[in-house]
This record gives sequence, structure tokens and C-alpha cells, in this order.
Amino acid sequence: MIYINDTDLKADSFERFILESANDEPDTISKNELRSIEIIKTYLSGRYNTEKIFNPDNPLRNELLVDITCKIILYKIFRRNAARKLPADIKEDYTWAINQLEKINTGRIALHDLPIQESSPGKPVSSAIWGNNSNKDFYI
Repeated sequence: MIYINDTDLKADSFERFILESANDEPDTISKNELRSIEIIKTYLSGRYNTEKIFNPDNPLRNELLVDITCKIILYKIFRRNAARKLPADIKEDYTWAINQLEKINTGRIALHDLPIQESSPGKPVSSAIWGNNSNKDFYI
């Protein structure tokens, strides 16, 4: 696994449930982690340097991203079992994770310890500047 480890997954679910849902096919957890990372990269790529964050050799761990990654992976793993109905709390955790990614994407949540995206070498991407155009006395 690239960004998380088994201990992270066991913090959110019992090991037995994870093994029952993922042991039928090898690399199920790793494949779902890669898919989850791609989902997260899609949300974060406009604000953060995702190549540095999810570098396979030296990932930059952030506990919020670890939590989000685990919740998405567990949702995907448990959803594989068509015979078992997905518990409501797993679905709620997945919805929470996606909502957190949307908040990070819009800037309502900031990940201060992670590298931001740079527009050119050494210069961070700046947010758009806007003002109130209806106020005639407003000058920039």
C-alpha cells in the first residue's frame, strides 16, 4: 500500500470484516487504495501538489487524508459483497469523506502541512481576486 497501512484500516473497522470482504481476490485492498488515491488527487490537484503527497517512495501523510482514504477504501471493499447489505454508517462515512474533499477543494478546509500547487517553479498558485462591483466607491 502507498499511503495507508493495515493499522489505519483496522482503526476504522474490524480486521475480520476487512478480510472477509477482501480475501477472495489478491491485491483487493491495494487496487482500491489506488482508486481512492486517484479520487482524492482529482479533488486536491487544483490546490495541492498531489505528486509529492502521494509519492510511492516517501508519501506525505496527513491524518485527515488518511482518514478520508480509509473511509473510501472500506466503502469500496464492503460494497463488493453483493450478498450483504452495506451498513448505513459505512455509507455515511463515505459521504463524509467526499464532503471533506469538496471542502478542501473549495478552500473551506486547509491542509497546512502539505505542499501547495505551484503555477511555475517556486511560485504558488494564487486564488482569483474579486471585489464588489456594485459599490461605485470601491477601488482596487
